[in-house]
Amino acid sequence: MLYSLSFGVLVLGGFGCKSSVPTASSIKPVTLTFWTVTDDVDELQKLITAYTANRPYLTINLVQLRPDEVYQRLIEALAEGHGPDILSVGNRSLGTYLKFLTPMPATVRDTIVSVQHGQFGNTTSVAEQTLPTLNINQLNAEYLGTVAADAVRGGQIYGLPISFDTMAMFYNKDLLDRAGIAVPPKTWDDFQTDVKQLTKFDKSTGKIIQSGAALGTGNNIPHADDLLYILFKQSNLSFVAPSGQAVFNGSGGNGQETPQMSVMDFYTDFANPSRDTYSWNESMPNALDSFVNGTTAFFFGYDSDYAVIKARAPQLNFVVLPMLQLDPSSPVNSANYALETVVAQSSHQNEAWAFINYLTHSSATKTYLDATGRPTALRQYVAEQEQNSILSPFVSQALIAGNW
Repeated sequence: MLYSLSFGVLVLGGFGCKSSVPTASSIKPVTLTFWTVTDDVDELQKLITAYTANRPYLTINLVQLRPDEVYQRLIEALAEGHGPDILSVGNRSLGTYLKFLTPMPATVRDTIVSVQHGQFGNTTSVAEQTLPTLNINQLNAEYLGTVAADAVRGGQIYGLPISFDTMAMFYNKDLLDRAGIAVPPKTWDDFQTDVKQLTKFDKSTGKIIQSGAALGTGNNIPHADDLLYILFKQSNLSFVAPSGQAVFNGSGGNGQETPQMSVMDFYTDFANPSRDTYSWNESMPNALDSFVNGTTAFFFGYDSDYAVIKARAPQLNFVVLPMLQLDPSSPVNSANYALETVVAQSSHQNEAWAFINYLTHSSATKTYLDATGRPTALRQYVAEQEQNSILSPFVSQALIAGNW
């Protein structure tokens, strides 16, 4: 994928040379700080070790953060003058961080240090090369469609993803079997019918003791905004205006319900005690926790949730299917992933972008995807991953996934 535009080799050692690092004056030490929000830090660390093996002048310190703490930590670190060099930014949050970032250059310089072991000693050589990065045409051709829309601002690329995620429907097979539901729902109408059958109440208190589905609220449902985006787009309605403002909070004239209000009613009816689809409310636990505990039948989540569920409840008998569609001939899904970006305050932007180029657009990318089981952001691996029973529900929707 990467080709050298210019290349030079400098032999720095001779007979008896014992050090793989030439001299301090030849290559200055570089330290990069990489803030990531991924849970796969062990696999990232392996790639860092492989990358720095023939770049002994380079140190990359990996720091794992929670997504909800990144922005405040970044503000504080930049104010103190020691912010990260590489920063993982959610695809929908790029605009928020843009003022802190620098776009990807057209080329990066890379220096490889190698040691040849001979009979009479070691010879150290340095290979300096200039490598092209992606242009926008290549980004469009090689990555899934929404990546360019998310990563490009003002005609420049501000980040690249190492993986990609879409929303799917998780269901507890044992709960459906006990309810006599042999086949999972294929339509939203089927889904509503099954939810009614699966929801159980305490006869004395009216409290929900088994939820058919975690829907209808926002505070205790992960990805509630993505669910609404999908429902709106499936109904051919705008979820937000170009300005980013919500457009689903208006009312119809003469007391008539607007299409936007109808979609909102469909969603909130699952948390409305007066509706027959009532199966959830704000007093219930986090939806992911409830699904893990086996008290919720349907949960809408991402591949990243799959790993959490398997880790916390390895014996849970659950199945994942692609997202329900209102019109199967025009499918809709939501893209959720991180872009690896470079902070403008970094003193080593070249080295940071060179590492991102390696991480997201080389054989290392495939190594990471295979080791972590994450869905791909690169088109070339989609067909292969669709053959994987675990990844297939997510990858099969990747080409049509969008972002609000």
